[in-house]
Amino acid sequence: MPKTPDVYHLNDPTSFAYSTARSRWPKIITQSKHDVFAHAEKSEDAELKKQSEHIVEGIELLLREIEDGVSIRKFTESEVALIPSLQSYNDILATMKEKPTWLAGPWLFTECYLYRVLDTVVKSQSKWVDFDIFEVLKRDTFKSSKFGIYELAIRYKKLSEELKKTPQVETEKLRILFEEFVDISLWGNATDLSLLANATLEDIQSRQGKEAREKSAENIIANDLPEAWSRLVAVPFEERRVDFVLDNAGFEFYTDLSLSLFLLDAKLVKTVVFHCKTRPWMVSDTMVKDYKLFLQDMRNSDWFPDHQEELEYFVSSIEYYHSTKQFQLVDSEFWTSALDYSYLSPHETKYGGAELYNYFQESTLVIVKGDLNYRKLTGDRMWPKTTPFVNAIDQLATSNIHVLALRTCKADVCVGLPDGLEEKLIEFWKQQGNDVGELWCSSGKWAVISYSAGNSSIN
Repeated sequence: MPKTPDVYHLNDPTSFAYSTARSRWPKIITQSKHDVFAHAEKSEDAELKKQSEHIVEGIELLLREIEDGVSIRKFTESEVALIPSLQSYNDILATMKEKPTWLAGPWLFTECYLYRVLDTVVKSQSKWVDFDIFEVLKRDTFKSSKFGIYELAIRYKKLSEELKKTPQVETEKLRILFEEFVDISLWGNATDLSLLANATLEDIQSRQGKEAREKSAENIIANDLPEAWSRLVAVPFEERRVDFVLDNAGFEFYTDLSLSLFLLDAKLVKTVVFHCKTRPWMVSDTMVKDYKLFLQDMRNSDWFPDHQEELEYFVSSIEYYHSTKQFQLVDSEFWTSALDYSYLSPHETKYGGAELYNYFQESTLVIVKGDLNYRKLTGDRMWPKTTPFVNAIDQLATSNIHVLALRTCKADVCVGLPDGLEEKLIEFWKQQGNDVGELWCSSGKWAVISYSAGNSSIN
């Protein structure tokens, strides 16, 4: 078996990691400080205001440490006592031969560590334990997606009503609709919602609909969706459960709900389970409480004054499935631990990996959303881009967990490409006026849909 490649590091100028640490992180941290100021300013609680000063001091210290490129410290005993899952970071740090620094450490580990430091600084103050430092940004971003929200709600209501009136829908039509809703979930805010313009059952196989799908697929550079569809329909209906390991709140969460509603309305699945983060994470990741805020925001006529009937239809549909437990939301500390997803294993009994491994044994499909989750699937390693997906996901390839990764490429790691494509993409990206052709992979302009049946022989 070939040697496992090294992970991406923050001191590589050809990697997106380099600008992430030096430009993106300071901006995110500075914005977080402003949001703490703003929250304290609105409050009449004197103790909360006083505690905000300690939080701001901690945030400013974190910013200085990053900009100075100092060594990453372990979490203290008192911090671990407050939040036990922080020990996972200390465990990983203890295995590293060289002490990592903020500007030269492993990208994936250091980025995850950053968000746990930020969260720990906030949670160290009693009046701020439940404060989501990214909530305002998440909700404002969703609000700004107004027209896409309208468009998708209109299309969903139309299709849902048709499905309810049609006792038996042809499998091929359902397959095409599955493909389209997956595409919308994949691209999120970048979705071309014209895809659903012909999402009526009578027109779904039209030439216009086919052309729209082909155009959308042009930038999907690895696509295993047919295998995932085959898996889905091969399982008896009563046993069909689809799990989503979520990425972003806001519009992407909305598109994930749209895919889920389609699966439930079309009776393609019995149950859908959303796996959320337990704490504010990576700026925009979804927590369980974001679901309640989503329902509230969708019903906010000041934010969304038009198409209230369609928006209410969407919200009422998901509320119905939630009330019957056909749609569920859960969370786990594992998702914000220091561990990549090779630790979704019966042997990882410390931070939730074994529990999730056992739970996913009963899942028809585990849909893993977004860039950070993809990096954790592949270990954020410098795999050759032609490496088969199953070779890059370690023991998950033989775990009996059926993984479907939906990911727009916003970081360096990418696998499953056909021979010769990477070279063409590098050349294309340079022709667009970019100095580093390899950074095509972090531009968000391409995507991959990768599947593992969990029964592979790793070569």
